[in-house]
Amino acid sequence: CGAVLYACYMVFLRRRIKDQDQLDIPMFFGFVGLFNSVLLWPGFFILHMAGWEVFTLPTAQQMLYICANGLVGTVLSELLWLWGCFLTSSLVATLSLSLTIPLSMATDVLLRGVKYSWLFYAGSVPIVAAFFAVTVLTHYNNWDPVGQICCCRRREEHQYRY
Repeated sequence: CGAVLYACYMVFLRRRIKDQDQLDIPMFFGFVGLFNSVLLWPGFFILHMAGWEVFTLPTAQQMLYICANGLVGTVLSELLWLWGCFLTSSLVATLSLSLTIPLSMATDVLLRGVKYSWLFYAGSVPIVAAFFAVTVLTHYNNWDPVGQICCCRRREEHQYRY
């Protein structure tokens, strides 16, 4: 469900806003926050009153961590991602989100000395390769190397049939 909603969000945003100059980014995120506050907060109270989820107020330290996580982990990352969508394309920016897996693994290996199985490294190779392949292909707008290879072979076959 989350992937479908995310895809709808991306398509709608890209269809409505063609250039970053058309979007007032602070106002956009302001409305995202407003809609979340208005539409999601009643759900907390409903869950609390029904007894499905107990809602307790966080301590001061927890509130500090929540605010820091909200600013850095949500607002800043979403702002940079949206900016990346306008500077490159929504495909490249969205695909770059998948790089968090190999990059976090590399960070764990380098800074914490974590040892991973070879399967983790093998799984990271297609992620990184796909990102770089899409980046190169979108850089050369309609370049299709596979199509060129197939067309060249087809031409060679037709040349030698005579």
